[in-house]
Amino acid sequence: LQKPLAEIAVSGELQQLQPTRLEQKVWQHLSQVQSQTQSQGEPELVAAGGYIAADLSEFKQLLERLPWVNEVSVRRRWPNGLLVQVREQQPVARWGSQGLVNEQGEVFSPAVLATATGQQQFGQLPTLSGPENRSLSLMAQYRDFNQLLRPLGLSLTELKMEARGAWAMQLDNGIKLVVGRGQSIEKMQRFSQVYSAVLKRYAERIAQIDVRYTNGLAVTWREAPIKRTAKK
Repeated sequence: LQKPLAEIAVSGELQQLQPTRLEQKVWQHLSQVQSQTQSQGEPELVAAGGYIAADLSEFKQLLERLPWVNEVSVRRRWPNGLLVQVREQQPVARWGSQGLVNEQGEVFSPAVLATATGQQQFGQLPTLSGPENRSLSLMAQYRDFNQLLRPLGLSLTELKMEARGAWAMQLDNGIKLVVGRGQSIEKMQRFSQVYSAVLKRYAERIAQIDVRYTNGLAVTWREAPIKRTAKK
């Protein structure tokens, strides 16, 4: 039972993470633990890196600190191995320009986002921005707004929580929608009614729609192009 670990197997549906890198991370941690116990003059504690004595919770915490790791489960495999099951982060939106948001509304910041490859890879995701401690409510609001927009054939490309909790968003047809604070669902329903009945046919000419009013909305039009006709 005091045999040292000889095998670490990492599994999971991984796209951003490499199993060999995760295995190396665990081996490095084991090596550090053994070096510390030996330097303390207690050779018997070398078993801390063994099959039975290895602290599985340490491995779990170690790997879950990595940006692309969402959840980890670790168990022993007889006679001298560990099975590490990893669930990778699934980004559903960007958080500003430096982060991503997973399905649970949690923000994580992988290093790849600072590269041109990362910007290209995740550039098509919708963008959320606001106080980071409100990321969960932002994600929930994003889903609610999208559900209201779906019957109109629209979706959000950007949702922003501004100062004092005011909402502003960008639609996939290029229109900016200003909702403001309070009664956001009622305002979105009013927008939906007016847009489907009147404004949809003029969508290409609209720059912004402001629904912060009690009984109406305001439309900002794009500058109409100048048409030139040939002189006869």
